[in-house]
Amino acid sequence: MKYCKKLLLTFVVLLTCFASVAQNTDRVDFVVRHITRRPAVKHASFAVCIHNITKDSTIYSRNEDLFMMPAAINKLFTSAAAYSRLGPKFTFENYLYYSGSIESGILNGDLIVVGSGDPFFCSDRFAYTDSTFNRLAAGLRKMGIRRVNGHVYVDTSLFEDEMMHPSWQWSDIGNSFGSGACGLNYNENSVDVHFRAGRRVGDPAVVTSIQPEIPIANHVVTGTRDTVFDITFYGSPYEKSRICRGIIPMGTADTHFRASMPHPALTMAQDFTRYLRRNGFTVTGEPSIDFTMPKKYRQVCVDTSFNLLTITALTTQTNSNIAAESLFKLMGYLRDGHGCYASGRKFLYDYFNELNLDPREVKMVDGSGLSRDNHVTAYFVTQFLDAVARQPFFWDFASALGISQKMPEYAVIPEVPGGCSLRVKSGIMPGVRNFVGYFTNDDDEMFSFAIMCNNYDCDDATMDRLIKDIIEEIVKL
Repeated sequence: MKYCKKLLLTFVVLLTCFASVAQNTDRVDFVVRHITRRPAVKHASFAVCIHNITKDSTIYSRNEDLFMMPAAINKLFTSAAAYSRLGPKFTFENYLYYSGSIESGILNGDLIVVGSGDPFFCSDRFAYTDSTFNRLAAGLRKMGIRRVNGHVYVDTSLFEDEMMHPSWQWSDIGNSFGSGACGLNYNENSVDVHFRAGRRVGDPAVVTSIQPEIPIANHVVTGTRDTVFDITFYGSPYEKSRICRGIIPMGTADTHFRASMPHPALTMAQDFTRYLRRNGFTVTGEPSIDFTMPKKYRQVCVDTSFNLLTITALTTQTNSNIAAESLFKLMGYLRDGHGCYASGRKFLYDYFNELNLDPREVKMVDGSGLSRDNHVTAYFVTQFLDAVARQPFFWDFASALGISQKMPEYAVIPEVPGGCSLRVKSGIMPGVRNFVGYFTNDDDEMFSFAIMCNNYDCDDATMDRLIKDIIEEIVKL
């Protein structure tokens, strides 16, 4: 009799649990169906999938097998694969070498900067990188070198020459977020351009500074005071200049936008040569990247970047495309000796197979998600997050996810009940609004979820409010 009572009690508890889950997912379904009936979403592709990692079961799905453009969700795939291959303590190392001989402080030969694909080499995002050239120069002083009877060369051979993927859009590649990655990146391959409005509506805006300096054809005009800032740069890699078009509000004293750097390695060589000349060194030759690596050379010094934990945090939280593309190409190089998009893609698919994921549910052509040729199902995303949650590096990976108050799309994140946690990554581009991540409830059950909407017919803020309604139900699970 006691056994029967215990069995009955256990049965009742299980029924209660199942009823609770069903009730919560019913509410999710109600909200999703309400959203998909709205005119703004009528013609859109909309997919939702929620997976209980703790119980290894998908508890809710709608259009989970529909191919969607992931945008920056791709960065999660790239980052996890990098953790798996490289480990969180991995750092990029950039080398300064010399060829020839040193006699009485004179180098009869050349200086060679060899890039490692470091996405943040000499980046102005961080205060300490202002001293990168100083550290390289200190290495020369330590060896007693004061004069270089030669040139500053840059070796970019680790990666392919093509910095951008062929499917990236023309309206993206002239801007800093579309700069791509090369064997030696410089200042995140971006140029900081400052503008000042004209005196009257319709007057040309004035470019007040460009750093690093490149030629820019300015077609930005002055709008009314309620005008929204809108500036786009145009230009391909290795072109000498950029074109900028757009509008800024009247009364703007100083605003800045970032263009992609046409030739990062050459710009770095030029700037480093100027730096040396301004700081007591003589360099007789002009900088170049057109050279053949000499058979004999020696190391001057090595400059070390951030560890992978920091790099992936910057990649996911600031949506750094160049960091994702650098990791993508680096993994391609480590796979088969080719730092290119094709090899990086092969590495990622090797990793998906290692996680026992179905590669037919994902089409990945770049590391950042900037290409509109990328496609993935919501189901694949939740299964990928589930598989990563079982890896030894998971907590490092998860800590790189977060909520940046500087990014307006994260207004979708609701208040989370006490004892619960929520980690989210957004994937945003015109017509694309995706939010994926992890949720842990107060029973310590962990869930992965993917909410993906492509080609909606409303403004971004409206779409964000609709997605927030779904996330508010997820955190009640």
